[in-house]
Amino acid sequence: MKITMFLAFLAFTSAACTSQEKVSTKTFDDIALVNGIEFVNKKFNQPRFSCGFLLKHNNDTFAVTAKHLLKIIKTDEMKTLSISNQVEKWQLYPLTKPSEVVVTDKLLNANPGELLEEKSTYNEDWLVFSLKENRSNTKPLQFRSTPLLPGEKLYVVGWTRKMESGEQRVYEFEYHKTVGNRILLKEILVPEQFGGLSGAPVVDGAGYVVALVSNSTADPETNKKYFSPCTLTSLVGLLDKMAPVSQL
Repeated sequence: MKITMFLAFLAFTSAACTSQEKVSTKTFDDIALVNGIEFVNKKFNQPRFSCGFLLKHNNDTFAVTAKHLLKIIKTDEMKTLSISNQVEKWQLYPLTKPSEVVVTDKLLNANPGELLEEKSTYNEDWLVFSLKENRSNTKPLQFRSTPLLPGEKLYVVGWTRKMESGEQRVYEFEYHKTVGNRILLKEILVPEQFGGLSGAPVVDGAGYVVALVSNSTADPETNKKYFSPCTLTSLVGLLDKMAPVSQL
């Protein structure tokens, strides 16, 4: 009887260990957010959808998430990169503190001439918003402008869609190479499923943002697929051309 109970205990602890989430020991200030989107047509509302973050640039603060989200959460009328007359409110908030909302103002890279169905939507896979209100204590990130180094550790910070609570998770990768506007990363400590991390920040060891979670890309030299966040160089280039839009 005792042996049976002991074996059962071992089976339980073994199952608990194998189901334990693999995360990096690296820690960062609170930097990850999730999206909360209210449509004019309420049936399309998304109280919590994927991830985002705040970016501080030229003494202004912006909200950033992934563009390809609009391929998934959209009304029948939304055909192009525009949310006017369709989205009533786009907010971001920390999953653990839903009252600390960031209320966006304008979608700064809106483009009525860009069709959402085109594959090119993934080329510059980012949305950037000016802010109307910021009640969050989440730390805005700053862009890293220096080149990444082969083998350098990089981190994804956020939550997958299956995570309904808990602090931001940190996942660990290693920089492999850059292909166009994608950085190809080797997986070190990653979630079982990446779904829901789209738009999450990819940061270096010092906490500077280098990219956002987007999709996967094949290395043109080996045809091997890699997790490949989208770089933010063109986003920063857009902000550099604009006058300051808020003082939040």
